[in-house]
Amino acid sequence: MSDKDRSFYSDEVIKELISYRKKHKLTQQDIAERSGIMRPNIARLESMKAEPSMDVLSRYAGSMGMDIKISLVKKKQ
Repeated sequence: MSDKDRSFYSDEVIKELISYRKKHKLTQQDIAERSGIMRPNIARLESMKAEPSMDVLSRYAGSMGMDIKISLVKKKQ
C-alpha cells in the first residue's frame, strides 16, 4: 500500500470520527478528556495535518463508545 493510499484510508476514518463527534455535540476538549489525547493533537488530526497511528484513531473512537472495524475486500484490478 502506498503512502497515498494509507493517507486516503486514515483521512476517511478521521472524517467519520469528526462527523460522529459533531453529530453528538462533542467538542475536541471532550474527546481529549475522554481519550487522553491532548486537544492540540486532536486539532492537528482533524485538520489532516497529522498521520495518526491506529492506536490514536482507536482511542479517539473509543472515547465516543465506538470501535474501528477493518474489513478486507477484493482488490480492484
